[in-house]
Amino acid sequence: MLHHLLSAYVVFVVEITTYWWKTFWNSIRDRRPDEVLQESMAKTESYEEWREHAKNLDIYLSNDVWRTNAYSRYYDYGLIQRRLDHLRELRASNDITAMTYLLRSGLIRNLGGICDSRLFRRSPLGTKKLIEDYMVEVVEQLEYISNADSNCISPQAKLDFFHDTRQSFGCSALILYGGATFGLYHIGVVKSLNDQGLLPRVICGTAVGALIAALVCIHTDKELPGIFVPGGINLSAFLHKRSKGNVQRKFKRLLKHGYLMDIKVLIDCVKDNIGDLTFEEAYKRTKRVLNISVSSTRKYEVPQLLNYLTAPNVVIWSAAAASVAIMGLFETVDLLAKDKNGNVIPWSPSTVQWSDAAAVVESESHLTRLAELFNVNHFIVSQANPYIVPFLGQSVYSRRKGLAMKLAYLVLTELKHQLSQLHQMHLLPRVLHFLIEERISGDVTIVPSLSLKDFKTLFSNPTYTAVGYWITKGEQSTWPVLSLIQTRCTIELALDRIYLRLKTGTKAKKSKQPRIHRAQSAS
Repeated sequence: MLHHLLSAYVVFVVEITTYWWKTFWNSIRDRRPDEVLQESMAKTESYEEWREHAKNLDIYLSNDVWRTNAYSRYYDYGLIQRRLDHLRELRASNDITAMTYLLRSGLIRNLGGICDSRLFRRSPLGTKKLIEDYMVEVVEQLEYISNADSNCISPQAKLDFFHDTRQSFGCSALILYGGATFGLYHIGVVKSLNDQGLLPRVICGTAVGALIAALVCIHTDKELPGIFVPGGINLSAFLHKRSKGNVQRKFKRLLKHGYLMDIKVLIDCVKDNIGDLTFEEAYKRTKRVLNISVSSTRKYEVPQLLNYLTAPNVVIWSAAAASVAIMGLFETVDLLAKDKNGNVIPWSPSTVQWSDAAAVVESESHLTRLAELFNVNHFIVSQANPYIVPFLGQSVYSRRKGLAMKLAYLVLTELKHQLSQLHQMHLLPRVLHFLIEERISGDVTIVPSLSLKDFKTLFSNPTYTAVGYWITKGEQSTWPVLSLIQTRCTIELALDRIYLRLKTGTKAKKSKQPRIHRAQSAS
């Protein structure tokens, strides 16, 4: 009885102390409204709610006024204003020839610096109204030309214009890097981009990112939203695995076989969701360009980037499993392919195995190969590698972070500097080279906000609850950069959409297009 009374007294004292400490702390730390709004934005699970908080934040910080003022030293606002005025004049006069000439001669992604990331750091909702107006006008003029009468421009000249302009402008690719369990976060990134009509047609994945890329690229536009709902991904392969003794099983497997995870369970999961589709079959089905990077002991024998051009008959699930099979984590696997009769057989060249020479993913060569094969000149990177994300530091697009995060970033930056010094003196072990490489980011880089709790589940088997958690985290990480991606990709997606429509001879119809959120005038 005395023991229970003492325990109750201790709990009471702790609760009272905690209450008064919180009251005292809040009284000396008067939280500003913008801090409250930023915290609300970080916690919301709905894009509509996130935008509402962001709108209120803009009003409080007078960002709405900043957006309506065209001036900024980060871009040539005079050039954009003159070009916008000229485009409007030509459309008013219905001068199709002059319109096509002006668009064709100066339609580049970063005209006058309009895609400078510094223009997107101030307001989470977008950038200068002048830039948004210019983007809207260009897209409207492209649609205007595509619907022009044949007396103004011949069908062949129209098709040639969109073909050449599309080729000159280039295209985007979404790169999904690694992640172990963190790789589930890529699904949220894809969901957010797809919801806004900004999902690139070219997608590349490495390690766990390859599994997500494969899952996305085998589904049509109509089917894709189905993988984002609860139960949309089949995880039955993991259900028979008991959580009890999980760590012990992994440790025994590492000592006995040299790898931590059971690749057979992963293969079963991938096959349940992807089937035996090949790269070529998936492309014909969805028109999405799936790319999976692999590493081989025979560096010049096996293509480092597998897709429907370099490895059309390779079975996708085997390529995804091979990309995941890295030293110490999963055992190596063979690449498989379909013969002319549809039978699944080992692919020649044969086994893809881990090697020290491939210890660092040659991402730069993969990006170069993507550029060569598919005219890619713009890379959106979703980075989830647990050993890379901390070294990326704070996203330049994120809002203000807490003191602890700033100190952690400062420590990691200094550590990276010291590692760079060791590398220059040839004293840094090869296995640590990835920590100083700068090629793990893109033109736009999306990284998750991780906590210590997340690292505790790094090698856990995925569950439906975990999938939902990481999808939400992926969405929350993508929302702050949507306006930048939209500015960089809106014209490209319009060119792509119109060209394919003209090529197939189909009529214009309402489809999922990038949502161009216009800046609101200051009241």
